[in-house]
Amino acid sequence: MLKYISFQGVLLLIAGFLASYTSNDAPQASAQIIHISASGDLSGRVIIPINNTNTRRFRGSGYRNRGGSSNSTNSSDENTSPYVNTIVSAHPVSYELPDDISGKETPIRQKNAEFTPNVTPVTVGTIVQFVNDDPFFHNVFSLTPGSRFNIGRRPTGDVYSRQIDPPKWKVTGVGPISLFCDIHSQMNATILSLDTPYFTRVNEDGTFTLPNLPDGEYEIRVFSPGLEIISQNVTIQSNQETSVTLNVVG
Repeated sequence: MLKYISFQGVLLLIAGFLASYTSNDAPQASAQIIHISASGDLSGRVIIPINNTNTRRFRGSGYRNRGGSSNSTNSSDENTSPYVNTIVSAHPVSYELPDDISGKETPIRQKNAEFTPNVTPVTVGTIVQFVNDDPFFHNVFSLTPGSRFNIGRRPTGDVYSRQIDPPKWKVTGVGPISLFCDIHSQMNATILSLDTPYFTRVNEDGTFTLPNLPDGEYEIRVFSPGLEIISQNVTIQSNQETSVTLNVVG
């Protein structure tokens, strides 16, 4: 376990894992493409129960809610489309991916006692950087089996680096890691560690597009917090657009 002193957040390496919401402050998730000469596009719509709410709280700390209210949930969850935390991923069935599919360094910010974005999709081996933008202390921890960690209470400017051991579980190839802050019980988020570089965040109207998928067969999966992961098989053909409708079970 390594500790460094710097001025930007927390580095977290997601390693050996089989597996923003949309706002002005959150980066937009997008599929990372391994270019192959023959490729096609996948588009479609996700339909989820509009009454879905997913509020998780940790109530084990006597110091919780310093700088936040114990009676509030993430305002981003309350005031945005139910689709903004929904991720569509395409998992190749007819061909194998390279061993290294890690993506660019991905930030998760702590601002106004919230995690932003609330769901962060990444590929195996990607570095996730936690950044405390608040003028008070924050913590990040997870109780997810196989991915437990706790970085302690950190002020703005303190950096902590940790490599997570390979987890001993997976959910149909998709690995959600639940995040919490033991100081502010209303704070929760998810790192969605994926075993494919082809993924995207669903638009606010439920539509999505995955462009330039190499020809072949795929299992298309939908992750939305608190709902069952659903899947559907499709075949992608050169210079053609394939369309699907994905109904998520509440």
